[in-house]
Amino acid sequence: MARTVARWPWSWARARDALLSLAGVERALVGGVLGLKIMNILQMCLTLALTRGSSSRPWLELAAASAFVASGSLLLTTSVREQRLPRSAVAVDVATAVAVLVVSPFFQPSGPAAQWTDWPLAVTFLVAAEASACFPALGALGATATLMTAAGSWLLANPPPDVRHMIYISFVPYAGFAAALAVFVAYLRRLAALADERAETIRLLEEERTRRVLHTPYRLLNDLAGMLRGAAMGERDQPERRARLAEAVASVREIESIVRGTEPASGNLAADLRRLQEQFVDLPMIMNIDDTGADLPPEVVYRVREAVRSALQNVRLHAHATEVVLYAAVDRDAWIVSVHDDGQGFDTSSRRGVGLNNLVVAALEEIGADVKIESAPGRGTLIEITGGHQWKVEAAHASSSSTTHR
Repeated sequence: MARTVARWPWSWARARDALLSLAGVERALVGGVLGLKIMNILQMCLTLALTRGSSSRPWLELAAASAFVASGSLLLTTSVREQRLPRSAVAVDVATAVAVLVVSPFFQPSGPAAQWTDWPLAVTFLVAAEASACFPALGALGATATLMTAAGSWLLANPPPDVRHMIYISFVPYAGFAAALAVFVAYLRRLAALADERAETIRLLEEERTRRVLHTPYRLLNDLAGMLRGAAMGERDQPERRARLAEAVASVREIESIVRGTEPASGNLAADLRRLQEQFVDLPMIMNIDDTGADLPPEVVYRVREAVRSALQNVRLHAHATEVVLYAAVDRDAWIVSVHDDGQGFDTSSRRGVGLNNLVVAALEEIGADVKIESAPGRGTLIEITGGHQWKVEAAHASSSSTTHR
């Protein structure tokens, strides 16, 4: 029980909206009952200690006290575990309280002048309140009436006049605790139900707002992609223009996937690289792609594909190549992707451009890939990207394992 109690406040604190829900009210009710129950048990133990030796049947009083502690512990354990007051445990607590009240006259002092101990009355007031908070109206009324009847049974034992007076007075707190807690808990539950309804309404309105916000750009992007694709089909005799339009269609599709909340790339590296061919029909490109082997995470495929796209764009703009070879292979242990052109090349000791630095080198280093760049003026360029299947996709925190040759 101690371990459960220790974990419970943290789960309560993590619960969304805490008390502003029906579940939150039940948790708060359990917390209140837990505190009062522990107080009652301590009150009973203190009374037993102070009146020790005055009972006519100590063993019976100890048995009654033990039964009350056991039923209280059962109630607390199940309530904390379920985070509500379970009716079965409350019913056991009511039955135990009735039994304690019924047998308590038999362990009271036998002398008419000796003072009766009233702990059975004091500790069972809360039991009526438990029943009113847990049972339906008729059940709560029946439990309270049964407890009051059990307390009234003391009158049959012909107690001293001051004890009779105490019994009559005890009927008021039984009814008062039960009625007050029933009204208060019903009020809290109604407020919590309204809060739950409001939260659900807000959630539905937010979903509808999001749907409307996303619907318009999604429709426009879909129309734009269709128009660009149609324009590309009409530019068969202009490869460069058709390639640029194909790039625009691919970019629109990626924006569309981001708007819809889906991945802009698949887990199949070979398939994504092959789709680049229609975006670079103006290049003398040869694709040598092995599509056998394991798939990669979509985040990795996206990074590698965009790096290859950037490299091919550089070839288009600067290399003036007569042949470009895109090679890729994936197996169960590692993968490799390379872009090689026979163009004019560049001096790797000079400062690289933003696209080569950010999209090819830095972006791949963030996921732990190795990038090798070999080039020289008049001797073409080779960009080789390699990696394994252990990935660090947290871009801002990944460490680099790259070896870039200049």
